[in-house]
Amino acid sequence: NCQNFSAILLSINERKCFSLKRKITLFLVLVCAFWSCAGALADGFLSPGSSEVTAAFDAAGLKYSQLDISNSGDVFRISYAPATSTQLDSIVVTIHVMESSATVLGPSIGDIDASDMLSLYQALESLNDSVSFIRFIYDTTDNYIYSSVEIPYLENADFGEMVERYAYITALVVDQHYSELAALKK
Repeated sequence: NCQNFSAILLSINERKCFSLKRKITLFLVLVCAFWSCAGALADGFLSPGSSEVTAAFDAAGLKYSQLDISNSGDVFRISYAPATSTQLDSIVVTIHVMESSATVLGPSIGDIDASDMLSLYQALESLNDSVSFIRFIYDTTDNYIYSSVEIPYLENADFGEMVERYAYITALVVDQHYSELAALKK
């Protein structure tokens, strides 16, 4: 949008005669263009859905932090208190909002016993069959299990509320199934 305004201004500037009315109109267009561009960049988000997500977090009364760790999107972190798990002090959920989607990641559980991969994958398959919406995934490179769900970005489709709900569901499922996940550790 800002580039379009500058192209219009250059084409207008090439004309030699300017009346006072045209100069005032041009000035007002410049001011409006500046406010428009400044407003779009004022929130400091890289992704279009991030303002919807933070508005939903604020509406739900959540305390969250924005992390500056990605060039491809905005990263937020929410810490939930566990309701059933006695092994956890908190459940930290990370939300990565990109241009076309958001990914909600639950906390990772490391140091997994991978001596019997078939048993490990059967346990994860059983766990994934018992939950909805999210998936538990084993990372063979770093030897940990994490939960993940991806939400596509749809403009005017309550994207922020969907991300907020999936973040809550992720924390809830990790809380309810943490003992099963911890049993997979060495």
